[in-house]
Amino acid sequence: MEKKILFLRASTGWKDPSPPLAFAYLGRIARDRGFKVLIENLNAQYNTKTTEDIIELIKKEQPAIVGVSIFTNYARDSYELIKKIKNYCKMIIAGGPHITIYPEEALEMGADVAFIGEAESSFPIFLDVISKNKKLNKVPGIAYKENGKVKRNKETGVILNLDRIPIPDKEFFRKEDYIKIKEEINNFGGILTSRGCPGRCTYCYHSLFGRGFRYRSAGNVFKEVLYLHNNYGITHINFIDDAFTINKERLEELCGMFIKAGLPIEWVCATRIDFLNREMIFKMKKAGCVMISLGVESCVPETLIKIKKTGNPEWYIKQADEILKACYDAGIRAGVNILTGFPWDSVEDIKQIQKYVDRIKVYVTQGFCGGILQPMPNTEIYEQYAKQYKFEKWWLTKESIFREDYHPFFMSYYHVFWEQMQNNFFNLNKNVLGEIDRLYRSMGKWNLRVIVKRRFKNSAISWGISSGLVVLSNISLFLYKVSPKLEKLLMSPVARFSYKFKYAG
Repeated sequence: MEKKILFLRASTGWKDPSPPLAFAYLGRIARDRGFKVLIENLNAQYNTKTTEDIIELIKKEQPAIVGVSIFTNYARDSYELIKKIKNYCKMIIAGGPHITIYPEEALEMGADVAFIGEAESSFPIFLDVISKNKKLNKVPGIAYKENGKVKRNKETGVILNLDRIPIPDKEFFRKEDYIKIKEEINNFGGILTSRGCPGRCTYCYHSLFGRGFRYRSAGNVFKEVLYLHNNYGITHINFIDDAFTINKERLEELCGMFIKAGLPIEWVCATRIDFLNREMIFKMKKAGCVMISLGVESCVPETLIKIKKTGNPEWYIKQADEILKACYDAGIRAGVNILTGFPWDSVEDIKQIQKYVDRIKVYVTQGFCGGILQPMPNTEIYEQYAKQYKFEKWWLTKESIFREDYHPFFMSYYHVFWEQMQNNFFNLNKNVLGEIDRLYRSMGKWNLRVIVKRRFKNSAISWGISSGLVVLSNISLFLYKVSPKLEKLLMSPVARFSYKFKYAG
């Protein structure tokens, strides 16, 4: 009888434009061990399947294993999915960053096996054990229940040589779940080239990959670039590392490979401003880099020190200015992350950030991102404040504002972090929240201007359209406050029409 494994991701309301890399890595491992791999990402942007459809699929295919990925923000959605499919599954396994911290929680919520850490080490052993009907105590890096008691096996440790991990196989994903127009094939262009980050930011989520920095060789990375280009026709690569430019020697080598190959490929990345300089930026531009997302986060000296972003705020802010100017001069679009919502935030702090955003926005040619702090487990901020502000295990107790796939139009481009602001984990007073609201509206206006300007080169036309979108966004916000159903009825057609702006430039 054919061995089958089904990987699942629950629907969360925020759609995935790109297939999850974890399934591509683990799917290849399973296939190499004789399993037929099935994947249903209910969160894929064009996947319309329901939980009932998944139950019918499980009944039909009868997979030996069903694997569910779980992230903290959407843990409740995943646990609800597990609960609904539990009676139809032979074995449910769970993995992901959240499960590494709380494997016992996953078991209590219905999973049979929880994977701790990087599953590429333990998963092949697990599949061999399952195939041979051996006991799970032989598998490192997992937790499971035996006779009603939780058993936690020894951990595997981090994978030091990332070149040993096979290139993830994206053939398992249905293209129609992610692609409707030609340009969307580039949604398959995500590559992870390193794991971990040497930063010590107090809000950052390091549960799965840890703080130690490990990286794939330039040759190994470029091999995956060529695979994606030759097999899918991908011309836009998204390096999804936390800080892609940490290793300067590897970056220079990889840039040299792009330049020598001369392929019609552009690429984007994210990094910290302390791992960039002007020379590197110009070399990256020559190699095809078109956008860098910069984790600036704040300009408030007290905040920068408290979150351990830097011990020298004056230098840090000056460095950010220099990097933004270098990106502008090189013709690389720059995105800037701005993070607020810290428990110590004051009206004066947010006004200072507003002035900073206004000062640098001419150089922010990709747009502003970031968000409002959501305290993630196993971070310093969570450990320090969870009891004080009574948000322990908020992912299980906090009701989501949106319980369906649709989000109001004003959140599409203009006020992306409105839902995060409503969470208000640190009970910020209304004056601080009002300034945060004003900040993100200002950033949203600039983002709309940038997006439309890339789509329409005529300045008068782009100004008119971006201004119109701001007006529509404010109408959407007003309608939502009156009636969410009315907002959806009137604004969802506008949201669908505006989708084309996503692929400008």
